[in-house]
Amino acid sequence: MKTILLILCAWIGGTAVAYAQSDKLSDERRREFEAQKVAFFTRELDLSPEEAALFWPLYNEMQKKMRDAEGAVWQEYRKIHENENPKEPDYLKAINQLLESQQEKCDIKKAYYQKMLEHLPAAKIWKLDAAEHKFNRHLFDKLRKEPAFKPAPKK
Repeated sequence: MKTILLILCAWIGGTAVAYAQSDKLSDERRREFEAQKVAFFTRELDLSPEEAALFWPLYNEMQKKMRDAEGAVWQEYRKIHENENPKEPDYLKAINQLLESQQEKCDIKKAYYQKMLEHLPAAKIWKLDAAEHKFNRHLFDKLRKEPAFKPAPKK
């Protein structure tokens, strides 16, 4: 049980950092981030302009639905975090919500991969998970080296 809770906390904590960082980004930085993402994925997946025009609307829609699926997990996380003395049923509810969210995200991904396969070769869709992982690693490395908000100098 402790292992499951540790995994849950690590997953939520890692996602929280990403969301907290995204809330702090200016519109200009968001546009820059999106442009980098489009260029990175287009290059990694070797998308032609025609393929990219078909891929990006589907991919963006899939990502939005996947973020929405995580919403209930965040609500449970906040409830536990704000509760000074969470009980076993609180943790069980959060774990069940996490598992339901993961299943929903898997179902969303399956549906959108099928849609993408109508327009793109399977070899390019196969590379998508690796491209996402590689881009996220690149982004975190960049944020670590060049934080969006540098602390004020000490007086």
